[in-house]
Amino acid sequence: MSIAPRRPLLALALCVIATGCGDDGLASTGASASTSESTSDGTTGDGATTTTTAAGTASASGTTTPTTTTTAGGATTGATDATTTDATTTDATTSTTTTTSTTSTSDDPTGGVDLHDPDQDGPWTIAEIKGIAKAGDVDVPVDCFYPTGGPEPGPYPVVIVAHGFQLPASQYTSYVKRLATHGYVAVNADYEAGLFNPDHVAYAGQLLAAIDWVAAQGGLAGIADTDAVGLTGHSLGGKISVLGATLDPRVRASITLDPVDSSVMCNQQKCPDVSALLPIDVPLGFVGETLDSMGGFMPCAPAADNFLTFYQGAGAPALAVTVLGANHMSFVDDVDACGINCTLCQPATLDNPTVNALARAYVVAFYGRWLKGIAGYDAYLTGAEAEARYVAKGLATIQAK
Repeated sequence: MSIAPRRPLLALALCVIATGCGDDGLASTGASASTSESTSDGTTGDGATTTTTAAGTASASGTTTPTTTTTAGGATTGATDATTTDATTTDATTSTTTTTSTTSTSDDPTGGVDLHDPDQDGPWTIAEIKGIAKAGDVDVPVDCFYPTGGPEPGPYPVVIVAHGFQLPASQYTSYVKRLATHGYVAVNADYEAGLFNPDHVAYAGQLLAAIDWVAAQGGLAGIADTDAVGLTGHSLGGKISVLGATLDPRVRASITLDPVDSSVMCNQQKCPDVSALLPIDVPLGFVGETLDSMGGFMPCAPAADNFLTFYQGAGAPALAVTVLGANHMSFVDDVDACGINCTLCQPATLDNPTVNALARAYVVAFYGRWLKGIAGYDAYLTGAEAEARYVAKGLATIQAK
């Protein structure tokens, strides 16, 4: 087993203060990181819910104008003067749209609904709006991407995405953009994740405040369905996403990325053991890794608190995907732009773009199954597509119940 590089003293102190080294990193800000994604072609097969293992290792108003449009069928037109879409908001800033690429589709065997490959951008055109959610006296910056046109009308489910401890929310922009192109109102919520005096219950409340912010936006009326919400987060953000799912009935599903259930230097009232709160009556998914379950002075995702402990406590339906060769930081958009934050864990043996693409695809497929109710997405979660793309190639093992 590889030994983690020696942590600088300051970084080590941060790990101890945070919720274990699963929530490691230093405070950083900046623009959205560039992403690299891989795609796979193919059609869906029959869904399955059995366990599969790999055979081997390995306040403002304005308009938004798309620079490119995508037809309802998914073909990109390339027009630079697309029709303007109004987006009137409250306490928010609107910017230009991001667009989509062609997707492959096949019929859902249970309802005749077209499936859009979760490993590619979907057929919806999208726009972006930024603002501030209020959680008591705490301001929570939010960055929202939402559909402006596509094959099916709204309202669309809402997904809130929570960053890892002291990691910039911009490192998860690819997730919210991908979700929006598949017909979701997707929000990066930059909750506090304070370095001192952590309060995971308060952080979960800040994620839930992002749902209230969406509901208050006049420009999202008829677009956002805030009674069908998913919570997704990485590391500490994963823990508080599951915690949020225990607190708010609007949350109908949650899939998280290498969540860590640690609560270092924090009492059980503020930082409860969330896996001990399970099961709950909400479908749960976990995409994680075990490379960082041990080794080094303080593992980044210790085995006693890692994603598998959440899965063990979860009731059916639940999903656990172990990404072979990923480390704890492999799920961010661009590990090279992560700085010291992403140097403190075991060295990954699987490249960042591959892990990031797999995780994005699972997030989209999971919400397609459990927020949109399209059973055909089982093929991408546990069935033929998942088997061919990830298990047969030795990239992942899959458990489901």
